[in-house]
This record gives sequence, structure tokens and C-alpha cells, in this order.
Amino acid sequence: MSSNGADVIEGAPATPQGASERALMARLLRRGASGAFIVSVAGTGLGLLTNLVMARLIGRAEYGLYALMFSWVSVLMMVAQAGQDISIIRFLPSYIQDRAWGKVRGLRIGVGLFVLATSVCVAIVGCVVVHHVGAQHSAGWRNTFYIGFAMLPVLTQLQQSSAMHRAFKRPVVTGMYSSVMRPAVLLVLLGLASLIVARRDAVMAAVCVALAALASLLASGWHLTRAWPAAGRGVKPSYEARRWVTVGGQLSLLSIIIVGGARLDVMLLGAIMGTSDVGPYYAAIKMASFAFFASQAVNVVLAPMIAERYDAHDMHGLQSVAVQGARIGLAGALAVALFCAVAGKWLLGLFGHDFEEAYVPLLVLLLGYCTSTCFGEVGFMLSMTKYQKQASFFVLVGIIANCIAAVLLVPRLGATGAAIGAALSLVVWRGLSWRFVTTRLGVEPSIFGKLDRGAGVIR
Repeated sequence: MSSNGADVIEGAPATPQGASERALMARLLRRGASGAFIVSVAGTGLGLLTNLVMARLIGRAEYGLYALMFSWVSVLMMVAQAGQDISIIRFLPSYIQDRAWGKVRGLRIGVGLFVLATSVCVAIVGCVVVHHVGAQHSAGWRNTFYIGFAMLPVLTQLQQSSAMHRAFKRPVVTGMYSSVMRPAVLLVLLGLASLIVARRDAVMAAVCVALAALASLLASGWHLTRAWPAAGRGVKPSYEARRWVTVGGQLSLLSIIIVGGARLDVMLLGAIMGTSDVGPYYAAIKMASFAFFASQAVNVVLAPMIAERYDAHDMHGLQSVAVQGARIGLAGALAVALFCAVAGKWLLGLFGHDFEEAYVPLLVLLLGYCTSTCFGEVGFMLSMTKYQKQASFFVLVGIIANCIAAVLLVPRLGATGAAIGAALSLVVWRGLSWRFVTTRLGVEPSIFGKLDRGAGVIR
């Protein structure tokens, strides 16, 4: 094996059948990514639009309060999820391939109930904490966080439902309800609330978000039940609870650290500078998130394929899909970065007065996103194999870098300091993960990796 792992890869099937399987895999990735791409663009666009409308309705300070609340909810959602959404993606494809329909049904029921219980517990603890610390804040602050924690069970179940669709390789449906329907319903609810409710604040926004999530969950669950394979209906569920909880627990640490790291800049900025500075910066984050839309579209299909190719010891196929995914992701990130460099200040101004001050943080975030995308989807490369512990460590190193940068820079540079910390964190943990993947797995997942032409190319 070569030193960089990109030229000669051991364990790959050299038979015509292996090449045929990889070609089929590439076609599935190409078709799935195309549909997921459309959903991702639509979802990201609707998400940005809903945040724009919300910011204009409730104002800069209230929007900052909402952003701070939802950042905490996003982290606690990963805690309540206990890694079971990734566990579904990890185990379900192999169960389907083995036609173990009892385990498929057991996974849906068992994991669903487990996550429901943990999310309710986390929500109760969160509300108790708000009750104790809320005396230092306004009633609006307390009520906003109460509503946010109350929606935790709904959000976790919606994420579970999306993971099931994803594991069944339904890339379009995966994001249809959580990424497209939810913001679309939210837009309608915000419009109705603005006409009916006299007071427009973060509490109103939080109620609308909770109702939109509930509607999306009901629709996604109905679709999942209707599309359930006939062979898996009525079979007796079989449970591997200990295995699911063990692996999910290992994966949960990675999920919590990743989401916590992604939201840490908002939390630190809110703690150091106040909610009024969080609003414009959160708008910049929403705009910059467009840079990941191509990667997210590919990842819907890529994650189950990584698990399948690794279990089949097809390292050539593993590298091929990873490299193609990385190149598509970078192309999308660069396109968004160029557009925001030209029109970013004008777009931020649409959110409200003084939101243009987040233009420089926006550019810093985009630079970090584009740089980190070059490494490829190394997080999935580790979590979908057997190296989730190492991935957790690398992300933790990135978070430490983020904290140090934020503490040093936010008091001086404000939101720009928070953006530098966030970008640095992303580049650090992805760079460390890339180095580990190339040396330990012998796979080069970055944009510079070599493609196996027998596996086809995404066009």
C-alpha cells in the first residue's frame, strides 16, 4: 500500500462482478444525489426565507433570542437522540440486504420508543433549569426556552423518521419533510401569526416552529408507514437493543460534539456580547449554510453507501463515492461563496436594520466551509466504519480551538471573532480526520483522491 493510500488500495474486489456493483453504486449515487440536490436547494432556500421573514417580523433582539434558544435546542436534540439516528443508517441497510425484516421492524419500534423517552427526560430537565435560572431574565426569555425544550420530542422523532427514509435509500423523501415541508409550513404560520397575534416576539416564533415541526412529523410518519416494504409488514419485531444502544451511545458522543461545535460560536457570542449581536451573525450562518447544500445532497445517498462498501471490503468503491462526493461538495461551496461575496451585504440587509454588519463574518465562514469541504466527508468516513471514537476526539480538538479563538477574539472583534473560531474549528477537525482516514483506512476521500473509473463518475 502506498504511503498516502490513494494509489493502491487493498481489499477491493477485482472481479467483473465487483466492477459492475461499483458502476451500479455510482449510478445510484448520481440519481439519488440529483434528487437530493433539488430538495437540499429548496430546503436551504426556504430555511433562509423563513429566517428572513422571522427576523423582519420580530426584530433584531427577539430574533437573536430565538437563535440562541434554537442553538441550545439543536445541541440537546443530539443528546436526546443518543446517536440512534446514525445507528439506524448504520444497521438498517445491512438488515434490508439480509432480508432480516424482524430486525428492521424492531429497529423502528425499539429505537423510536427509546429516543422518545430520552427526549422527554431531556426536555423536563431543560425546563427545570430554565425555571431556576429564569429569574435573571425576562418572561419572554423564559417562555421562549420553555417552548423550545417542549418541542424536543417532536424534533427527535422527525429526525428518526428522516433517518429511516435515508436508510431505505429514499434521498428525495429524506429531506422533503424536515427540510422542505417544515419551513414551508412555518412560513404560512408566521404569516397567519403576524395577522392574528398583536405581539410579535420570539415566543410567537417558537410556537410557530413547534407547530411546523409537528405537522412535518405527522406527514413523514404517514409516508414511512405507507411506503413500508410488504415483506416487513406484520412480521414479529426482533430487537438487538444492547447492540443499538452501545453503538448509538458511541455515535451520540460524536453527534453531540459536532452539533455542539457548530452551535458553540452562537452560544459564546450570546454569552459574551448579548442576544442583539447574535441576530445578524445567525443570519450570516443561515446564508453561509448554502455552501453545504451540495454536500448535504450527496451525503443523503453517501452515508448508507459508505457503510455498505466498508462492510463489503470494497475500498475502491468506498474511495470512488467519497471523492466524487467531495468534488461535488466543493463545487457547490465555491459557487455559493462567489455569489455571497458579490451579493451578501445586500442579502443581509433584507433581514433588517444593521444586519449588514455581519458581512465580514459571512465571508470568514464561507472561507472556512470551502476549505474544510476539500477534505471530503471524513466525518461519515469515520462514523460509518468503526472509528467513531477517533472522530469524536478530532471534533473535540476542533471545539477546543474554537473556544480559545472565541475567548481571545470575540471581545475584540465581536461576530467576526466568533466566525474565525467556527471556521478554524471546522478546518482543524476535518484536517485531522482526513489524515487519519488516509493513513488508517488507506482511502483518500478528498478532492485530490483518484477515481476508480470502473465505478463510474457522477456528472
